[in-house]
Amino acid sequence: MPELRHLRYFVAVAEELNFSRAARRLQMAQPPLSVAIKQLEAELGTELFRRSSREVTLTEAGDALLVGARRTLAEAESAFAAARRAGAGELGSLRIGFSWSARFETLPALGQAFRVERPEVELLTEEMWNSRMTPALREGTIDVAVALCPEIAGDLTYTPIRRERVVILLSSSHPLARADEISLEALADEEFVLFPRELAPRLYDMLVGLCRQAGFEPTVGKESFHSGWELDVLADVPVVAPSPESVARAVPARVVALPLSDPQARLETSLVSRAVNDSPTLTAFVDVSRHVFDTESVSNETHSVARDPSARP
Repeated sequence: MPELRHLRYFVAVAEELNFSRAARRLQMAQPPLSVAIKQLEAELGTELFRRSSREVTLTEAGDALLVGARRTLAEAESAFAAARRAGAGELGSLRIGFSWSARFETLPALGQAFRVERPEVELLTEEMWNSRMTPALREGTIDVAVALCPEIAGDLTYTPIRRERVVILLSSSHPLARADEISLEALADEEFVLFPRELAPRLYDMLVGLCRQAGFEPTVGKESFHSGWELDVLADVPVVAPSPESVARAVPARVVALPLSDPQARLETSLVSRAVNDSPTLTAFVDVSRHVFDTESVSNETHSVARDPSARP
């Protein structure tokens, strides 16, 4: 099988019809070029050029080879270019798992920013609870997770990308629904609507921890916040639910979102991935994501954390 370099040499001579000009074009000496063409002819068992002291012309075999040689070289260059682009994270796909809250603003903003930088990378997204993200990352089902208060594991890497203020979702019929902002202390006697803790233990503990910092142990009802949202029945229960601020962009009818009066109460979203990363596409996604949101209050360092995931924040 002829080598690609021999095909390049052949095409240069066939297009120049002059060994000296072809050698200059290939930036090589003429004698090695002549030897390479003779080797190619010997391998094919036929002459490709008619040579005389005055001219060089293609034989019928040379004419036949030229078409295929050009096509082969073009396909090879295309393959090499694709490999280089994939190695630079410019091609391929990225599988992203994301927390429910990321759908409203965080994930679209990341996707739009990344498309500007890497328009030919396909982003495949799947919403999942935080408790599913760690095994999905370990098994390779997803490449990266966009997680609100993610579960912590020592073999994963965490890159904080956003810290949001907390809002309180209330039924529009609630006595405090017309306030400009609200304190958690004012809700000490209310029943909170959250979600089963096993679905996102660290996030659950973070939300309960906000109430404890305000001086009370919250009463958590049996209603599921996310199920009520999806079924559009959230307003039919006396909803009291803390959420990240971006959720307020799409609250259901008859539900209001009030800013929490404590501006220091924040919920952090991070990118989570395997600690050992050999994917240039993932590296590019993380690099782009660092700069999408205001990073003044977010650590810019990627870090691995080893901590008891059941520990209360």
